[in-house]
Amino acid sequence: MTIKSLTITENAYDALQRLKHGDESFSEVILRVSKEKIGQAAKFFGALKMKPKEIVGWQERMKKNRILLEKEFTMREKKIRQR
Repeated sequence: MTIKSLTITENAYDALQRLKHGDESFSEVILRVSKEKIGQAAKFFGALKMKPKEIVGWQERMKKNRILLEKEFTMREKKIRQR
């Protein structure tokens, strides 16, 4: 087994320490947490099974929503600055 040394901040060390179960090593913590995160993301792989025409429509709606959100945020920012 190859061993690598890592330099981490004290905050990162403390966070890993809090995640440890019993006598679990830091390597085991990292592997366990990374598997959990990948498993959560994997639930959504292939969730958007659409036909090409549906994809185009979805992309267009997303663009419109982004524009509307940008306008909303700009209006809110102006109101805040006027206070």
